Amino acid sequence: FIVPFGTIATAAHTLVQQVTQLTHIVGGGVGQASGVMAGQNLGAKQPERAEKSGWLGAGLYTIIMAVSSLIIWFWGENIISIFNNEPDILEAGKAFLRIQVVTYLVSGYAVVLQQCLNGVGDTLPVMVVVMLSVFGTQIPLAFYLSQHTGLGVYGTYWAIVSGTVFMAGSYALYFKLGRWKQKRI
Repeated sequence: FIVPFGTIATAAHTLVQQVTQLTHIVGGGVGQASGVMAGQNLGAKQPERAEKSGWLGAGLYTIIMAVSSLIIWFWGENIISIFNNEPDILEAGKAFLRIQVVTYLVSGYAVVLQQCLNGVGDTLPVMVVVMLSVFGTQIPLAFYLSQHTGLGVYGTYWAIVSGTVFMAGSYALYFKLGRWKQKRI
């Protein structure tokens, strides 16, 4: 959905994805650790401790991403300029990063709670949420927002944000309902 908007948009998107991957390295570790702790606690018949592991991990990841978001909001252009300093790419990349900040702020719940559900063996809801996020939210919105509104290429990023917000909300709701606590490990 980005390539038709040209090489500047494609290059900026590629650079933003590199920055995003860097921000998720620490969070991925927090998610994996929380998932392992949730699985161990559920296996030890301590479902409340398993739940606490998930919420604490999601909160920690959110704090990390909030700090990352502040850095990216104010110095995103400087970060992108490490990789490329063409003015058009920097401008597009800065705009993409500022939209992406919304995903950073909710990704703690999307990533950590997903890992917790995987860690306790409740993987079917994870698959359903990912499929609904990608095929029911991100792809249709990316098409619609980028082609049929005035957002253009930025519509693709708002679609990504929408998919991540959907995942975070879905996992938080499912995790809170506690059905996953019935799994036997």
